[in-house]
Amino acid sequence: MIAFALIISLLGLLLGLIGVAAAIFFILYGLGFFDNLGGRENNPNAVSKQVLADRLLALNDPAKPYQIHRVEGTDLVAEWKIVDAAWYGLFNKNRLSQAYRASLLLDETRHSVRCYEELGSVNWTAGTEGLTPTVHYQNSFFGGRVLFKKEYAVGYGITDPATLEAGKVYEYKFDVNEIRGPIVAAVREGGWEWVPVTVKRNATY
Repeated sequence: MIAFALIISLLGLLLGLIGVAAAIFFILYGLGFFDNLGGRENNPNAVSKQVLADRLLALNDPAKPYQIHRVEGTDLVAEWKIVDAAWYGLFNKNRLSQAYRASLLLDETRHSVRCYEELGSVNWTAGTEGLTPTVHYQNSFFGGRVLFKKEYAVGYGITDPATLEAGKVYEYKFDVNEIRGPIVAAVREGGWEWVPVTVKRNATY
């Protein structure tokens, strides 16, 4: 009986230590201690930070539903044009419910682009100019990597006013890879490393 009680006590102690170790791991993980910050793929032929930033900004296109721009706190941000008056009508018609934002830090020392991704909620409110969007990003303990998010939109209308012929007016796939794909390609073509991070402070100054 004594031996059995001792074994039970030791098992309880072991499980307790495992629980403490797991808790410490998740706390450190949440603080970003296990994030890869880049530098593993050092390329001597990598372009300069300015050249890479210019290439990323050159991805902007009025016909695309996303934009890349400079912001304070990091180098660049890529996001849907939800608050752009030229686009939110389309987003509203298709009841886009989630926004996407990627903070991009260009670390020239490591030749790495650290990316922190976020999904936010979109609220539509009625006003004098019709429905307008408000985007809210909520801080979370874990996050930073959006693996999959896609919404599809298609609309039909008059394509030829003279004949009143109807047809497809627009078709878009609001897929995060529509934003992320060209950015990742430009980063790698520039000889830099693409590094997703799980904590926002690892993609900000």
